[in-house]
Amino acid sequence: MRKEIATFLITSLFVSMQATGFELELNASYDFFRGIPDGSWNGNTGAYVSANLGLDIFDWVEAQVGGSYGVYNWDGRENLVFENPKAVLQEGFVTAGLTSTSTPIHAGIVYDRIFTKHFGIYNLSPSVDQLRFQAGYQFCCQEVGIWGTGYLTTARENALGLPISFRAINQLNLYWSHCFESSAQTMIWIGAPYGSSLRNHHNTAGALTAGFALRARLTERLFIDGHGAYMRAHTRSGFDQSRNYGANVCVGITYLWGPGCVSDSLQKSIYMPVANNANFLVDTNFND
Repeated sequence: MRKEIATFLITSLFVSMQATGFELELNASYDFFRGIPDGSWNGNTGAYVSANLGLDIFDWVEAQVGGSYGVYNWDGRENLVFENPKAVLQEGFVTAGLTSTSTPIHAGIVYDRIFTKHFGIYNLSPSVDQLRFQAGYQFCCQEVGIWGTGYLTTARENALGLPISFRAINQLNLYWSHCFESSAQTMIWIGAPYGSSLRNHHNTAGALTAGFALRARLTERLFIDGHGAYMRAHTRSGFDQSRNYGANVCVGITYLWGPGCVSDSLQKSIYMPVANNANFLVDTNFND
């Protein structure tokens, strides 16, 4: 039964792609990130591959679905908390939602989920999700607006007798995007987390968030992509501040496949990127 359902869904997706406009982004990237769950560890280095599919379903609405899979810390990492310090970190994201870019007002809302194995300072495998939204106004080659996230669920696990919780960090950011004549595109944002954190119910997870994304054309359908983000920790005494910041830097190659026009990257049907370590920040209650 599962095989028949999978065959039906794949066939339906293929027919929809042929009957409507679509774009498919295939990406391979080198990535570094660290966050609150990494505690005193300095971060994770690795690589991932991703795919992001956009479909025109109505005159003014596009659907998108995508995902990624990455492997980090190829030589392991040494920490006494880990049961197996040589185990690599595996991390995957899925994203699905609806967007609209047919008018100068652009908007989108997507569902993101992260899947992990050997994650964080306690070597756990949490999976949590969030809603991510973005809305902006495009004029000439510029777009200004707001994007943010809101957590949906909390994952609860146990390590060394401690109840460890994980969830996405709520954040709200103002952004500015610019598309150059060469079809290169840049985006910068600044904002802050909102809502109470798991570590401190009377404060947010961080003091400030900032980041960037860029895309530059190499050929008609091949691009170099990069993004980065930083979440500043609240001012604390001792080592506590150094354990509670987040950072991400990523660079990769993207191939854009589809019959649609690729001359204007601001008009592409895939309005929002697949979830990554810049737009999906993770909170936890213990990270020593």
